[in-house]
Amino acid sequence: MMPRLAAAATLVAGSIAFAPGAAHAAAACSAPQEKIFDLPGKPDVWVGAELCIYSSGTSGNTKKAVLSINWDGSFLGGTRFDKFIAQSRVERHDTVFDSNNCDWKSDLNGNASSEGRMWDCFAWWTSTANGGWTADGVIVYNINNDGKGDMRWELGGSPSISLAPDGTETTEPSAEEPGS
Repeated sequence: MMPRLAAAATLVAGSIAFAPGAAHAAAACSAPQEKIFDLPGKPDVWVGAELCIYSSGTSGNTKKAVLSINWDGSFLGGTRFDKFIAQSRVERHDTVFDSNNCDWKSDLNGNASSEGRMWDCFAWWTSTANGGWTADGVIVYNINNDGKGDMRWELGGSPSISLAPDGTETTEPSAEEPGS
């Protein structure tokens, strides 16, 4: 299995491609989150996740939430998941403005690992409203043959971004803690 620290570094490195610059007025990301999925009769799968919110466009009007994952399962051992759906949400003060579901079941069942690549799920919203914009998300999964049905991995959201008095976007510390 991929060492956890190396995998977390991969999450951070994968997010650098979206770092603020000419295209983004501001960006804020959650701390890397991880979960080990105990698969009956198969090798366990480690999944790392991160949520980021970006603003871009005129006055930072376009908000983009990105849920990124990578994983390592050492080798394939049959069908791992009957369901693995990631949902990325653009939120403002815990109100959902847009969401998108990404079905990655076949990716996790068909690849032993993400091989250092990130799988990204995007949601977009355009607004002139200032402050309180965050990325939030959840992964709904069903482990093959464990008899538990659908389970939810609630992810800790990103810190929020807002417009400072000088017109630049800034980040606000997050009070959210990653879920387990």
